Amino acid sequence: MTGPLLRVQDLYVHYSTRRGYVRALEGITLDVYPSETLGIVGETGCGKSTLGKAILGILPPRTRVSGQILLAGVELTKLRREEYRMIRGKDIALIFQDPMTRLNPLMTIEDHFIEEIQSHENVSKNMARERAREALVSMGIHESRIKNYPHEFSGGMRQRIMIAMALVLKPSLLIADEPTTSLDVIVESQILEVFHDLKRGYKMSLLLITHNMGTVAEVCDRVAVLYAGRLVEIGSVKQVFHKPLHPYTQGLLASIIHLETKELHSIEGSPPDLISPPEGCHFHPRCQFAQPICVEKDPPLEEFEPGHFAACHFGDKFL
Repeated sequence: MTGPLLRVQDLYVHYSTRRGYVRALEGITLDVYPSETLGIVGETGCGKSTLGKAILGILPPRTRVSGQILLAGVELTKLRREEYRMIRGKDIALIFQDPMTRLNPLMTIEDHFIEEIQSHENVSKNMARERAREALVSMGIHESRIKNYPHEFSGGMRQRIMIAMALVLKPSLLIADEPTTSLDVIVESQILEVFHDLKRGYKMSLLLITHNMGTVAEVCDRVAVLYAGRLVEIGSVKQVFHKPLHPYTQGLLASIIHLETKELHSIEGSPPDLISPPEGCHFHPRCQFAQPICVEKDPPLEEFEPGHFAACHFGDKFL
């Protein structure tokens, strides 16, 4: 495949509430290429998880969705519920943020795997059990633990089990939604090493949803920055980290703590109300570089250098 594995084109997602529609995503357009890791970053409430749920087709009822989501040329938004269900798990897999809330406490790990495999493939229990053992071993979990229940594992081990379940059907796209948030620093490092191994050993694409810019720098090939439901910058990790073109991206990078940090930095203010967001650039109330044009006109996503896009009226000044 020479083109993108996943193509999201002009995607809008609006949640229905009593106060009105929450504009969770507004005109998102991005590609994920075969064997590529794309990081999706931004503050809480910027639309990261909504993007992952939209791709998987698991948004709540009464949600307004428009735009295109193409996986290997197949238009996912046109599929019937049963067709989408067969793609979920087999072609697109998801790693959740907290594995304990996603694993059934009344089922053994073996039962989880057998149920998943047999729902997509016509194989015997023995064959499904063998594949489950192989998947667990590949994640560093001894096959003898397959009869255990979720509560008998540590948080890091449960996350490895979730990764093994996501990989057992060999999907072409893996979506990881904040996969290390609930883990301590040491276990987080181990899980990130697992992702490095995935990139080396599996021919799959990874969409990594996170608020941790350090994780993006360590794992990803490209990074897309979301703010208030809009894509404000996208480019290679080197481009975005060394030459951020959007003030919001600059603020996120300045907030990273490293060995030379002497004082903490943060972005002043809070993300806007997505039921009634500000006119023009959504970031202008918090932007130190804001000018009258930022209030009046919404900046388009422009390519300022090859492969490096930003939605800022003054992006060229940061080159």
